[in-house]
Amino acid sequence: MKQDAEELETSPLKSAAEELAFLRKSFRETVDRYAAKVESDIAAVREAVLNEARAKKNSRNRDARDIITLIRTLEIKPEKGRRRDLKKIDALVEELQRFPENW
Repeated sequence: MKQDAEELETSPLKSAAEELAFLRKSFRETVDRYAAKVESDIAAVREAVLNEARAKKNSRNRDARDIITLIRTLEIKPEKGRRRDLKKIDALVEELQRFPENW
């Protein structure tokens, strides 16, 4: 009996299970940090847009319309949890960040 327990503790399957638990934890941490970064980028663009609105700079109306169009034409299916949807969002955020950079 004791030998069986020792074999289980040192078995490759137990090690594989531990590595999978580590992988799962690492994946969740990575997703959480990625989500926080993207949300921060979106918030920064939003803040820049609000600052322009507060300054009543009507010269940015064309940019505002472009931003609205870009966001409204984003075609994703969040319920499917696909990597390509994340890539689309990431590309859109990168494009949106260019607006305030050029102001």
